Amino acid sequence: MIIKKLAVPLINDKILQQAEHGYIATAAITDAGFDFIRTRLPGKTKLDIVTGLDGLTSPGVLKRIWRHYQDRFTVRIYTRNIFHANVYIFELPFRKSVGFTGSGALTLEGLKDHEEIFNKVTDVKEVEALLSWYTTYYEFAEPLTEEMIAEYELLYPYWKQREIASREEKKQFIALTSRAFSWDGIRFKTQYFKKEDYLVLSNAQADLDTEAQQTARAALKSKLQQLHESIQKHVARIRLHADNTANISSLNPQDHADHKLTSIGMMYGRSEAELKRYAPTAQPGDFITLQVIVMQKNIAIALVPGNPGSGQADREFFRFKMQEEEYRKTFQTLLTALGSDYFIEVAGEQKPADSFQQPDILWEYTKADHWKHHRFIIGKIYQPGDAAIANETIVQTVEQEFEKLMALYQHLKDPKGAAV
Repeated sequence: MIIKKLAVPLINDKILQQAEHGYIATAAITDAGFDFIRTRLPGKTKLDIVTGLDGLTSPGVLKRIWRHYQDRFTVRIYTRNIFHANVYIFELPFRKSVGFTGSGALTLEGLKDHEEIFNKVTDVKEVEALLSWYTTYYEFAEPLTEEMIAEYELLYPYWKQREIASREEKKQFIALTSRAFSWDGIRFKTQYFKKEDYLVLSNAQADLDTEAQQTARAALKSKLQQLHESIQKHVARIRLHADNTANISSLNPQDHADHKLTSIGMMYGRSEAELKRYAPTAQPGDFITLQVIVMQKNIAIALVPGNPGSGQADREFFRFKMQEEEYRKTFQTLLTALGSDYFIEVAGEQKPADSFQQPDILWEYTKADHWKHHRFIIGKIYQPGDAAIANETIVQTVEQEFEKLMALYQHLKDPKGAAV
């Protein structure tokens, strides 16, 4: 029997509820995927798991299993080859058993959200053959140890960062080449940013540094400078730092990730006096900012607690404060009030701002943030041709969006940087 969403039979057929013993071979494990299984199993049910580390299993879930569930759940790591199998076998009452083979890993996406496919196996001999296959890999796998988790925890953020970058490149590729998008269908005559402003940030030009690219990038920077001069008084009025030379990102590809210039933005945040409270050499980008970002095919107006390697003080403060119930309730209220047109991105996973119905769900989502390795951003995307970013409206749009995001800005930033 072919099954698209493994979560459906696991719940509807009460397989997890009845399971006496479970055997899972999987390419990857996440906290959410593990908890989906764990919370539905009877209290005495044993679960054996074999996985590789090729699918970027969360080190957090390995640590949790090691520390809290060793009496019931066992994890072994297969290291002899790339391990990409996904098999689920459950022993049920009255000597019955059921197995599933398919593409979905032990993640929430693999179990119910992504497009996966599974084959259900109920024939006794076929299930026995599947269990024999499972046992071979389980026995040749390495037992999970505390030393293994500690070493893996150091490497995981770098691997995850590369995965996120690859996913972003794929998303941009699809957005730029899909039939739904065409530069020719956009009326740039009334737009503040023209076609050439986006094209200079395209993959074809991102790593070039010829005179032609430098000229085009300088023209784009000049437009951002003019926009800055138009919103400067308003920015100062809402108590963000603004000067005559807006903090506009570097035009040199060598200063960007992978030496590719795919976005240019201007940022606003703490004043020089506030920055000096942390360090004399502190830069605005080292802390939470409001930004206008021009990318390959769109504009973002966003609150940016930090890009990879930045925002340590504010992001660690936020992570600490999220342990407080009232703080995370306020954060959830402010975030969801923005509406579905806004997004939040943590550790490469982007979701609509209003998709978190409970503060604790939002808290779990934000726990994936790591200031050294990931981008943290909340904002709204505008497409080329949007009336809101036309010549006559872009200044008002930026000012209004900054005002909407200011409550979150004040909530997230470390108060040690308060104005003096």
